[in-house]
Amino acid sequence: MQPIDREQLMPNRLYYIECMTEDDHNNIIPNINLSIMVGIFKQLKPVFPYGLTPWNAAVFEWFEISKMKTIKNENESRKYILREVELNFLWRFYEVKKFKIQSDMETRAVNLYLRRIIGDPHFTF
Repeated sequence: MQPIDREQLMPNRLYYIECMTEDDHNNIIPNINLSIMVGIFKQLKPVFPYGLTPWNAAVFEWFEISKMKTIKNENESRKYILREVELNFLWRFYEVKKFKIQSDMETRAVNLYLRRIIGDPHFTF
């Protein structure tokens, strides 16, 4: 999985969310005590901590990753939302490609079938 910068997150899209932590040498590493989560990105929210540099919190509607096994399409994820969370810079985000892969495969199958029926090898539905 390829991490996505917080500024590249797209609203209303589904993302895997990984908690990060610092090791003894101040390196940012995955937090092995927390499993990867899933959420729907809402927006970036500016945070202005007193006396510190402002940064953007990533606002997500979060739900348990175990629910991903029962979800057939991205729209179904909305019924499993537990709560809204604002995540600081110690979180990493990954695009959920499960539904795109399925959709691409179905589109390719429909196109192959229609091309065979129509007889046009370049037809695209």
